[in-house]
Amino acid sequence: MPSPALAIEQVPEPFYIRNQSPIIQIFGLPPTEGGQITPPGQNKSRLVMDVANNFTEDESAEESVRFDGETSRITLSLRHGFSDNWEAGIDIPVVSHQGGMLDGLIENWHNAFGLPQGGRDDAPRNRLNYFYRQDGEENQRLNFSNSGTGFGDTSIYLAYQLLHDTSSRRYMALRGGIKLPTGDSDNLRGSGGTDVHLRLAISDGETLKDYNISLFGSVGLLWLEKGDVLRSKQRQKVGFGSIGLGWMPINWLTFKLQIDGHSRFFNDSHLRQIDSSSTQLAIGGAIKISEQFVIDLCVVEDIIVDTAPDVTFHTALTYLY
Repeated sequence: MPSPALAIEQVPEPFYIRNQSPIIQIFGLPPTEGGQITPPGQNKSRLVMDVANNFTEDESAEESVRFDGETSRITLSLRHGFSDNWEAGIDIPVVSHQGGMLDGLIENWHNAFGLPQGGRDDAPRNRLNYFYRQDGEENQRLNFSNSGTGFGDTSIYLAYQLLHDTSSRRYMALRGGIKLPTGDSDNLRGSGGTDVHLRLAISDGETLKDYNISLFGSVGLLWLEKGDVLRSKQRQKVGFGSIGLGWMPINWLTFKLQIDGHSRFFNDSHLRQIDSSSTQLAIGGAIKISEQFVIDLCVVEDIIVDTAPDVTFHTALTYLY
């Protein structure tokens, strides 16, 4: 019989990702997690790096927006299983906004495959400017161009195992959390408000087991306290969800496909970058180095264009003990 520390990897886990847009990553939108929690007495540690390259600009009669830059986020994520059905955890992020180095690489990629540049090739490379205004310069709402690095908003999590069927490899968990305003909102490392979320997460290793495919999904609701960034436009509730699958052709390699989405965070804008729901597609996989150590790698693209970064490179190192 496998030990409790190994049982957590009976089904592939989702990519631990979320929208890294400069005006979304400041809020308490939780990274995607599966239906299986950490077993009692065991721990799970993740070191996660997301590097998001942003380029989008648009204007209407009354508004103008430009998100041009790279946002990197390194997160130390800790989970501990206690009692029979409970898990507690904390995420401590470090957020960095820079001009970046990926602009040339992405432009060459677009050229090689005949993809539209969307104005990239006419803009200065490696520029940092997260900008939004409405109704003229006197009512400018956001103009951020100061590169820098610092701690972001800390999140605390709690989960309860609703279903734990090891024979069929089906799991369901009720997950919740609170994001605290520990980051600097003036430097887009936090929202300046406290956010709370609740979600239902499911993992299913039984339905498509004949094809070595596992399924996972989640749905939830996020409650937002009024923050400091675009405060007058901020919504109070945001719905979010995820669905995906993992195919394991051999026992140390899993290919994963995942779609994540959420409703609008802001109102009262004619620009998609501000007032729109968002959907992202993640493609990649997981390599099991040992029974306790797993590496996740994926590329995340915006399906609804201009509502998330052009591309996000995601790496996560997970250690079970």
